[in-house]
Amino acid sequence: TLVPVLAALILKPKEEKDTFLVRWIKAGYLPILDWALENKKKVIVASLTLLVSALATFPFLGKEFMPTLQEGAIMFRATGIPSTSLEESIRVSQQMNDVLKKEYPQTKMVLATIGRAEKGETADANYMEVLVEVKPQAEWPEKMSIPELSDRMKETLEVALPTVVVGNTQPIQMRVEELISGVRATLALKLYGQDLSELDRLAGEIKPVLAAVPGVADLSLEANKGKPQLVVKVNREEAARFGVNADEILEMVQAGIGGKAVSTLIDGVRRFDIQVRLDAAFRDTPQAISDIPVRTPTGALVPLSRVATVETDEGYTFVRREQLSRYAVLQMDVRGRDVDGFVKEADEKIRSQLKLPEGYWIEWGGAFENQQRAMARLALIVPLTIGLIFVLLYTAFNSLTHATLIIANVPFAIIGGVFGLAVTGQYVSVPSAIGFIAVFGVAMLNGIVLVSFLNDQRGRGLSIRDAVRQGAALRLRPVLMTASVAILGLVPMLLSQGVGAETQRPLATVVVGGLITSTALTLLLLPLMYEWIEARRERRTMISTGGKQQ
Repeated sequence: TLVPVLAALILKPKEEKDTFLVRWIKAGYLPILDWALENKKKVIVASLTLLVSALATFPFLGKEFMPTLQEGAIMFRATGIPSTSLEESIRVSQQMNDVLKKEYPQTKMVLATIGRAEKGETADANYMEVLVEVKPQAEWPEKMSIPELSDRMKETLEVALPTVVVGNTQPIQMRVEELISGVRATLALKLYGQDLSELDRLAGEIKPVLAAVPGVADLSLEANKGKPQLVVKVNREEAARFGVNADEILEMVQAGIGGKAVSTLIDGVRRFDIQVRLDAAFRDTPQAISDIPVRTPTGALVPLSRVATVETDEGYTFVRREQLSRYAVLQMDVRGRDVDGFVKEADEKIRSQLKLPEGYWIEWGGAFENQQRAMARLALIVPLTIGLIFVLLYTAFNSLTHATLIIANVPFAIIGGVFGLAVTGQYVSVPSAIGFIAVFGVAMLNGIVLVSFLNDQRGRGLSIRDAVRQGAALRLRPVLMTASVAILGLVPMLLSQGVGAETQRPLATVVVGGLITSTALTLLLLPLMYEWIEARRERRTMISTGGKQQ
């Protein structure tokens, strides 16, 4: 509403004159257009060859959910055996701090957080997250990338700390990965089943298969067994001999060792449970617990060891459940290749080398799961959107042929984007998919501008060749402006090296490459196709008219 009003007030009618740059571009464009109009088959074959080459290249690009964002900070995940005490974890964290600051002058600060609170995703004292803040790269004594520094630090820590499993990642990346699948790694293989010991056995067999797949890094089987536990098993025959109920024995053990609330202390608006339990001397060792007296219905006292066995054992720190089933997790990172290709190869090797028992199955989670979900949605949304645009084009032009001609620009718009990703070594991801959608929009916009103007030229009584030639020459400037504004606006994203550049670069690569090829094809292929379609329509009209006259 505003632009037409301002145009009427400010712009004055005058003869349109081309600038030197536009005249120079037209001088080169018109001979090429004339050649294309005279060599339709060669241009169409060349265009189709480029399209088929791009479509053939697409499956080999590799796929991932999002490019790895370089955050400028390093996060290490250090996991000890489940029985690790808090004091031992503190000692390990201090040792990590000393090693990193001594061996790497790039280190500015080291902060270790041990365990995890009960709210959200919990973790025991054997797990810690170590944040390493590094100095600006200009102050580093040796020039290297942050991922390279992170890998070197990890290797040093593995040698200095043989009792823990160390994995390197980044703060935001780690949180996102944990939110996606509940696993602190880029990729997770989930093995489902009911029996915990069978899950452990199968996971142990799968691990060496995954280790042999190229691209795997930081492969580990989640250590959730090894937590010291005190096991009290009631001897029901002996308990029955003394007339003691098994529930009474277990309730006594629970109250005596773990504590039992017997009353409540009220302090203003605050309430505190009052718990009672045995003195530490009677519950600190298995032998002391075995000597706890149990009162029989007759009033006699017998030691707990007469009616139950008390022993220590290793148990599970936690049991993961999903889809109404238990599951074990093998977590890993993928480096040097795309996640999609890695998963396909790894899945094929597992299924060919291992036969899972009935009731056990595997699923992939993490980045792969998100990538599959995103691509499935895009595979539905993009065709639906193009279909709706086709309906609008048909409504605007009142011609199925012209609407199809404009939509035909869309497949040719992917050529530059695909080749751009292939040349730069990038993968198909969500940002690059958004780039393709943007290129489709600009390609259709240019097609609308050109076809509508060619129709206007035909409406003025020009022949098909004159209408195509003059219309293409007059619309050259707006088509080039539309493409060049988008390309120049994305060049900074294409060349950026700062934080976040990794997620911007695929989008910019696809848009810049796609606009270059789609603009060239719009200016050459679209006029050619328009002339061919209109010439055929004119011939059919003449034949039909001639038949009626006869």
